Amino acid sequence: MSSAGMFTPTNKKVARLYWYFVAAVVGVLVFRRVVDRVRVWQLRRNQQQPQRIPGRPQNAFEQCYDTTIAICRELAYPQLWTCTGKFSRYFTPPPLGRCLLLLVYWAVILTMLWSNVILAPSASNYAYRWEIVGFRAAWVSITQLPLIYILSGKANIITMLTGISYERLNWLHRWVGRTIFLTVIVHWSYFFTEWTIADFVSFELKIMPMVKYGFGAWATLGWMVITGFGFFRNLSYELWFLQHLAAALVLLWLVHKHVPSYAAYNVWFAVGVIVLDRLVRTVMSLVINLHLDPSKTQNVSSRRRIGYEAEVTSLSNEFLLVKIRNVGFSWRPGQHVYLSIPRAGVFEAHPFTIASVPSSISGADGPNDVQLYLRVHNGFTKRLQRQCQRQLRPRAFLSFISGPWGNPPSVERFESMVFVAAGNGASFTFPMFQQAVRTNNHLRQISFVWIFRQAEQLDWFKEQLLSAWTTARKRNVRVNIHAFITGSAPDSVQTPSEGRPLIEQRSHADPSRGEKPGDGLPPSTEKNESIKKGDTGIVRETSVSSSASSLISEQPTIAINYGRPDPDSLVRPMVEEAWGETGIIACGGCHFTGQMRNCVARLSDERGVHKGTGAQGIYLFCETYGW
Repeated sequence: MSSAGMFTPTNKKVARLYWYFVAAVVGVLVFRRVVDRVRVWQLRRNQQQPQRIPGRPQNAFEQCYDTTIAICRELAYPQLWTCTGKFSRYFTPPPLGRCLLLLVYWAVILTMLWSNVILAPSASNYAYRWEIVGFRAAWVSITQLPLIYILSGKANIITMLTGISYERLNWLHRWVGRTIFLTVIVHWSYFFTEWTIADFVSFELKIMPMVKYGFGAWATLGWMVITGFGFFRNLSYELWFLQHLAAALVLLWLVHKHVPSYAAYNVWFAVGVIVLDRLVRTVMSLVINLHLDPSKTQNVSSRRRIGYEAEVTSLSNEFLLVKIRNVGFSWRPGQHVYLSIPRAGVFEAHPFTIASVPSSISGADGPNDVQLYLRVHNGFTKRLQRQCQRQLRPRAFLSFISGPWGNPPSVERFESMVFVAAGNGASFTFPMFQQAVRTNNHLRQISFVWIFRQAEQLDWFKEQLLSAWTTARKRNVRVNIHAFITGSAPDSVQTPSEGRPLIEQRSHADPSRGEKPGDGLPPSTEKNESIKKGDTGIVRETSVSSSASSLISEQPTIAINYGRPDPDSLVRPMVEEAWGETGIIACGGCHFTGQMRNCVARLSDERGVHKGTGAQGIYLFCETYGW
């Protein structure tokens, strides 16, 4: 093992090149963030100039930049295929953009691993042909270790610099871990081959305790890789998280015992990353839950000096509504919090998207209330639902909050916007829709589309949707609101809303066009409308709609549709009528967001966005259930 010194200088240089590569990628993302921020700042300065159209290039630099971005988007958006089986869905590949990034990453790793280590028989150091590869693979492996822990943290340096939220980096965290697992195999297999040829495997294991720690670290990493697949995570997330956290700490200890002192800085780098993440999260949680921020203290209810009061209402067997009263913080629409309710699970905290907007955006007087719509699954939400399902009134619980987390896109940069959500995904798109109609001074047209199973779900946001419609029309913004009901036929819907039927029973869908359950969006072509006028607006019924655009009414209108829409019909009308960049915000399951990705990529390529045709940019942001 004394031959390690022969290869250390070169291997350290390779390790530095790896972090130069990571820094270069982060630098490109920071540059893009800065450019986007500057353009949004310019829009704010020029908001009194109606001729300034968001997203439309104003000079040669912007034209070149937008063309490059359009090409990158067309490469990044497509979803190669989506598996929908109960087990096969866990083998759905990442979108094309992520696949290409992985290929680049693997090309870098392979270059680092095999460059100048394959020795010819005539080489002077040919006797070390096994060790030179083994040591190189060791450095390639240990060098990647800190990146795993950086990508796993909520408060990490990459998120702070690039603005990419931690949950959108989680996929890369898993793939880097799988890559290290393979490079470690190269590391020990080359050494093991040499020991086998020399016939001193048992002697090596006896005199070198570090070898045993190395095999232990590899086994621990292998366990984390195998259990990290979605199938195992979803069996019992709480149990999976605890064992994964314990394994991550054990892995660091084993690696520290295995590596020589001159490479241990990688382990301490990872430890520092963990300490920083936990320190930031702990301080944030203490400030929020102990109400330590003086500027927010006066708005917090005196009933809770520690934590918050969470009122939980059982909406159905599938959904819960949680209202957290008088929170001592603000948030951006689209962000999420980690909610902990000790009565439903001690030491458990689960992420939920905030479905309401802060008072600074809504304009309402008084303190902020956080609303969360929870889909009932096994575990935490199931236990909470059991305690509330027979209650006639909301039940109050002591709760604790961590957050807010996430970095949703800015709505100020778009001239046209389309919000598309499936099921509970409206918790993400609806607050951003409210923000867009109230704060985007350059917005000209907007469409909100919600696809859900049961008609009573419309009651979650119906009044707020109608209010947002009115706000948009007052600002001279063209607005369409469409609801697609997929779980019941129009003649069977009898859902009370404010003491009157939500949907009249004059509309009948063609039974021959019955829809199959799932996330698929088959085309819809037939239309059958009826209109219901109420005190606050119009609910327009449509059995199946062929397009997301409709005639603009002068009264608040929600178009009720039956069936599943074609993604192209939701996006194309708005894109073709846009004068500047169109922002599309989608939230739903993997199959749903995959179809939206393919639709937008195909439409962008067809229109030749920013390639001399005059077609303006199309931006897509997909939020997917499950991380």
